Amino acid sequence: MRIILSLLIVFILNGCASTSKNNKLSQIVNDYFDTYSKREDFNKLMMYYADNAQFKDIIYGNSFNSKEEIRNFLDWSKGEFKILNGNRALTVTRHTFGINTAITEGFFHTFSYDRQKLGPWLFVITQEFDSNNKIIQQTDWINYTPRDNFLGGKNMNDELVKK
Repeated sequence: MRIILSLLIVFILNGCASTSKNNKLSQIVNDYFDTYSKREDFNKLMMYYADNAQFKDIIYGNSFNSKEEIRNFLDWSKGEFKILNGNRALTVTRHTFGINTAITEGFFHTFSYDRQKLGPWLFVITQEFDSNNKIIQQTDWINYTPRDNFLGGKNMNDELVKK
């Protein structure tokens, strides 16, 4: 009986630790996307990445293998960027969490970049985190438009324009 009670206590405590870890990860992911959405503090955005983070932009075919390479790719000071509707660059529609992972779905709002109107763009971003809750791997799936500028094919973002 004592063994069963001990095991039960261990399982309960382990469950509480997992829930606490997921809550912390959830908060970090929400903070990351809030920072990304406001586009005001690029250094804060970069603080979420581990030094050895890896980053893939599947549609463009880009791959980066360090925080510095990611910094150069995402650099918000490149080009002239302006949000056209509202004050946020993106909206998150759903998060799905694993033990050390997050999958985030949403869309980038319409914006201009170097005076070219772009968006809205659907996205799915997957992130894996280390034990310090720093991003060690990120994969972006962004449905860039206008398609002529990128790949051709069906524009799945048309549904956003209809809303």
